[in-house]
Amino acid sequence: MPVPDSGEALIRVLWVGLCGSDLEEFDSGPIVARPGVILGHEIVGEVLEPAADGTGPRKGQAVIVDVVIGCGRCYWCQRHEEGLCPTLEVRGQTRDGGLAQYLTADASRLVVVPSGVPADRAALAEPVSVAVRALRKIGSLLGRSVVIYGGGTIGMLCAQLAQRGGASTVVVVEPGALRRSVIQRWGVVTMWADAEEERKTLLQGLLPVRGADVVVECSGRSGVAREAARVTRRGGSMLLLGVPVGEENMDLLDLMLAEKSVFGSAAHMWDDDVAVAVDLLSSGALDVDSMITHRVPLEDIGHAFRLLQESGEAAIKLLVDCSSAPGPEDEDENA
Repeated sequence: MPVPDSGEALIRVLWVGLCGSDLEEFDSGPIVARPGVILGHEIVGEVLEPAADGTGPRKGQAVIVDVVIGCGRCYWCQRHEEGLCPTLEVRGQTRDGGLAQYLTADASRLVVVPSGVPADRAALAEPVSVAVRALRKIGSLLGRSVVIYGGGTIGMLCAQLAQRGGASTVVVVEPGALRRSVIQRWGVVTMWADAEEERKTLLQGLLPVRGADVVVECSGRSGVAREAARVTRRGGSMLLLGVPVGEENMDLLDLMLAEKSVFGSAAHMWDDDVAVAVDLLSSGALDVDSMITHRVPLEDIGHAFRLLQESGEAAIKLLVDCSSAPGPEDEDENA
C-alpha cells in the first residue's frame, strides 16, 4: 500500500486504458519507461484517503489522475507547458502508473468525474484530452476539410471532435474494416486502398478541389507522415500525433514552397485539456462506448497484452478492471 505525502491523495484504481505505447513497452521495452515501473497512464480511480493538507477532492469521489509531471520551476513549467519540461516525468512511464490496486497522486491536480459518468467511460478521458489538445493547435475547423490517417482510438476521437467542430468534410484513412464500420456510424467517411497513389486518387474524389485543409497523422507507421504531407493542400496544416517507429524522410522543399504548416502534439494539461475531456464525456458529446471492445481484470493483465498483440483491429480500446483484484485493504479486512 503506497503512503501519500501531505499534498497527495491515496487513490483506489478503478479502470486503466491500455494503448499502443503500453504494448510497445511490454513487447520491446524499456523504450521510454523506466525499468521496473508500473505501466498504465489512462487512469480513473476513487479517492480512498483525501490529502492531509485539505487540498483536492473528498473521499469517495471518482477522479482522473494527472500523469504529466513537470519540475515546476523551468521556463516551460512557468508557462504551464509541463509536457515540454526537460525533466518531464510521466506516470506509467517514469513513475508508477495505474496497473495496480492503489496509487498516490497530487491531490490538487485530480480532475473530478461527475457522478453520472460511468467509471469505465471516464477511463478514456486521457486519450480524449490528447485529441483535444492536438486539434486546438490547428484552430477553428469550421468549414475546413480534414483527413485523418489511422482509425485507432486517437484517430476515432479526432474524427468525432473535427465533426463536432464544424468541419465540412472528415475522412479517415484506415485499413481495418471493423474500425471503418465503427467510424461510419458517426457519419464520418472512411476509405482505404493498398497503394498510395490509389489512396490519393480516392481522396481527391472525397475532398474539395483545393484538397485537405488539415491532415492529422495518428498511425505512426513508417511512410505515413510523408504521405500525409503530400495530401495536405498548399497553405494547409499537418498535425503529427502518431508515435513514429523511426526516422522519416520528408519533402522539405514541398513544405516550404507550398507554405504548409506542421504541428506536433503529445502531452495534455490536467486543468485544461483533461477537464475539457471530462466535460465532453459527461455531456455525451462523444461516442466512446462503441470504441471499448474488451474489459479484462487486472489479474489477467498478461492476457490483456496478448489480446492487443494478437487481435489486430478487433481490439480498439481495451480497459483493465483494477477494482476487482484484492489489495492490501481487502486482506486487512479478511484477516
